[in-house]
Amino acid sequence: MKSITKITLLLGLSLFTFFTSCSEEDVIEELTGGCVPLSAVEDYSRALERYNNDPSVENCEAFKAASIAYLNELDQCPLIEDADLEEALQDASELNCEDAG
Repeated sequence: MKSITKITLLLGLSLFTFFTSCSEEDVIEELTGGCVPLSAVEDYSRALERYNNDPSVENCEAFKAASIAYLNELDQCPLIEDADLEEALQDASELNCEDAG
């Protein structure tokens, strides 16, 4: 559960900006220099919501995959610190979904 919290906090920072702007595309562009597709953010957000609503093994695996995919997109972003990204990727990869549910 500690890993999920870390991942959620890192990724949640970028999602937070969606609630403070009229255009999601503009926020993504400004935050990441256009290096993260909106679809990756939306996939992560949906997977997190499903897992929060139903913490099953299947939803945990979907959240883990969406987290890793999103973090991999962040790898090309100049505003993201490499050390933070590496730690988040390691935490996401080590997320144990066998204990979910």
